[in-house]
Amino acid sequence: MRPRSPRSLSAVLAASILLPAAAQAQVNPFRGGQGLSPEHNQLLFESVARLNAANRASPIAAAQSVPAKAIQLADGTWTVQGTRIPGSRRCGEWLVRLTNAGGQLSGVVSQARSTVPIQNLVLTPHGSFSGTTPERLVGRRRAPAAKVTGRFSGDTVSLIFESERCPASQGTAARHPSSG
Repeated sequence: MRPRSPRSLSAVLAASILLPAAAQAQVNPFRGGQGLSPEHNQLLFESVARLNAANRASPIAAAQSVPAKAIQLADGTWTVQGTRIPGSRRCGEWLVRLTNAGGQLSGVVSQARSTVPIQNLVLTPHGSFSGTTPERLVGRRRAPAAKVTGRFSGDTVSLIFESERCPASQGTAARHPSSG
């Protein structure tokens, strides 16, 4: 469960205090009558504005506006394997191997009996990443272009593998520490 932000708490507080009073004064517009009086509308808007102004000045809001600390990815290797799609001759097994060594993330994709390096592999401070592989011809087999996206969480990686000719599939793997 995600913790609520002070801004959403302000809205909940305003709604729980002001709306019951406003509901008593309001008449259902589908059955005739008027809505909130101009005085009640003004009171509602001023109260929400005061809560939002106080929220911006609070130390809690200031602490939440500080960017989260970037993840520190441990050195190691993650190997994610995908299975053949039943009934398909074109969508066979695939393997993605990601390696982190000294803060440098690299990877390869193996499919159609070929191994291709992942290009433009970018890791964000929050642990998500993405990269692509170009189309390659290996012997008489064509390894299609692919895209790999995912997220690191602790020692686990979850990723989605998308080939240009097959539907997206996903997998997870645990880190194997670097030897040496």
